Amino acid sequence: MLAPIALTLFIIFKIYEISDGLFRGFLENMGVYFPGLGVIVTLGIIFLAGLLASNWITKNLIKYFEKLVAKVPLLGSIYGIIKDTLGSFSADKKGFSRLVRINMPNGLKLLGFITNDKDKVLIPPGYVAVYLMQSMQWAGNLILVPESMTETIDISAEEALKFIASAGLLKSKAG
Repeated sequence: MLAPIALTLFIIFKIYEISDGLFRGFLENMGVYFPGLGVIVTLGIIFLAGLLASNWITKNLIKYFEKLVAKVPLLGSIYGIIKDTLGSFSADKKGFSRLVRINMPNGLKLLGFITNDKDKVLIPPGYVAVYLMQSMQWAGNLILVPESMTETIDISAEEALKFIASAGLLKSKAG
């Protein structure tokens, strides 16, 4: 029982150490450094970056930069995949929000997330794309399943991800 608390405190300490150290040299050269000031400066810069990113001019600069990155052969592909994957977790996207249980003919049941039910080119009529996440890691498989074999489970995405990622070791709050 002590290990999760110790690990959590260790991670928080490391985050503090890293964020305090980001501007430590600069602040020491200015003669204004004290422990924790680097954290405050880091949080302030993150806050200002957020304000700038919501600004119309900055949004256009970011879009321009994204277009430039997209044109670079390998970098553009990697950036696009990361951007789309992270975007799937945003509030206005369905991403990993629809957990389903797939009822296999042999009685086996699989848990997965419907990721796409609209693509008419790659997904046959009556089928949905389901992402089967592997436990204990973020790898997985994308399978196309007849929609009739799926059963929607009413549970939050967070609870479902915890349950699947832990290989069923963590119980859902609903269960």
